[in-house]
Amino acid sequence: MKKLLFLSLILLILISNCKKSDLVPIDKNLIGKWTYTEYYYSIAGPGEWHPVEPANQTIEFKPGGSFISSESFLKTVTKFEMVDSATIKFQLASTSSGYILMGYSINTAQRELYMYPISPMCYEGCNNKFKR
Repeated sequence: MKKLLFLSLILLILISNCKKSDLVPIDKNLIGKWTYTEYYYSIAGPGEWHPVEPANQTIEFKPGGSFISSESFLKTVTKFEMVDSATIKFQLASTSSGYILMGYSINTAQRELYMYPISPMCYEGCNNKFKR
């Protein structure tokens, strides 16, 4: 009984030292602002993650399908549409199809969004990482 009480006390102390944001992962909702942190690519070999320059670039998914990019990532896009739970369609007039399809996944525990091109496809292995 004393061991159980002691372990409970230790657990309580550990939990009380955590921030609320440490305990609650983000949801799988794209809506909101994301900071573009890294990009990944591979040219006929193992790929590598590289920091985005300039730092602190953001993208924002707004309710109703509006999209805002502060710098280089999809700068000419202003609208998005969810195709399914893993695909986003970005409206882009400058492509022959009129849009870009991007696959995405959200790591809720790490608070990260990953997006990669589906059409047009990136044959070298490309990925983009964003943080909430």
